[in-house]
Amino acid sequence: MPKKKSSSSSKKSSSSSSKADYPAQLFDWLSEGYIVAPLTNVIKSKDDKKIKEMFSDYEDRIKRLEAVKDELDQLEFNYKNNTYGDVSEKLNDPMQVDYLEKFVRSFQNGPRLNELKAELASLNVSGFQKEAKKIKTMFGDGDELDDIEKAINRLKKKIKEKFFASAFEEEAILKEVEVKEPKFIAETIFLLHKDGTLLSVKSKKPPAELDKKLMSRMVMAIKEQMNRAFKEGEHVHTLTYEGHTIILEDSQHVYAAVVVVGEAQPVMYRIILKALQIMEKKLAKELDSWKGDRTSLENLDRYTSAIFQALDKIN
Repeated sequence: MPKKKSSSSSKKSSSSSSKADYPAQLFDWLSEGYIVAPLTNVIKSKDDKKIKEMFSDYEDRIKRLEAVKDELDQLEFNYKNNTYGDVSEKLNDPMQVDYLEKFVRSFQNGPRLNELKAELASLNVSGFQKEAKKIKTMFGDGDELDDIEKAINRLKKKIKEKFFASAFEEEAILKEVEVKEPKFIAETIFLLHKDGTLLSVKSKKPPAELDKKLMSRMVMAIKEQMNRAFKEGEHVHTLTYEGHTIILEDSQHVYAAVVVVGEAQPVMYRIILKALQIMEKKLAKELDSWKGDRTSLENLDRYTSAIFQALDKIN
């Protein structure tokens, strides 16, 4: 990294600028090692307005260059970096400050940028090639990393929504009878770990209409029934509690209890099991190392929402 010049001449040039002593200011910048060819050319034009504008612009650019040098020093940018030679050659050219500021941002954000590129590359973007291409363009354009991360998260959400839709489509068409009128309505879904921890509750009813005491009793009844079934090696599909029908399905670590109104159909169990299997796969690491901390499992509502959507489709 070239040694930075003293700022004394810059202060002097700022003072001389007020007196329009452009030759003296030009000499100061030249003595500090800056390329001043554009200023020499504009002085020859004898256009006072252009001269004033150019010198003012140059003064601003030199201040920005000094800031760039400070940032590169703090980032320990030196001869060990592959791009050191090319960048060093530009540090005395005020007209290159835009490029240099962009380079500093890129160098500073390099590790995070690489992580985002790797994350995008890991996604199955089939059907979303246009969105993926747009994000790749953002990498090249030097967009803010927060904006790029948000764009990737939006794309991931679309991919997941499509995944859930396609995952349940096969189950939905397995409907064994044609139903002209809805035969059931899924009202509430409880998602629980097999150790009895309540992971998620989702209901179609507005919060104000929920009977929380009934729901609490219902959860206790569900836990009791399932614990007994697990101990005895049984597979319980249905539970009736205070006039409510609850259909049950379990997988390796978790199980779901869906409160329905109306007649339950066999296809419903396959849909619920499919959701649980997807959840088990997505959260395998967290579930395998489960220690009772619900917060370690992310986006649980996504799975209950998927069950609701799939069950609504077969009605």
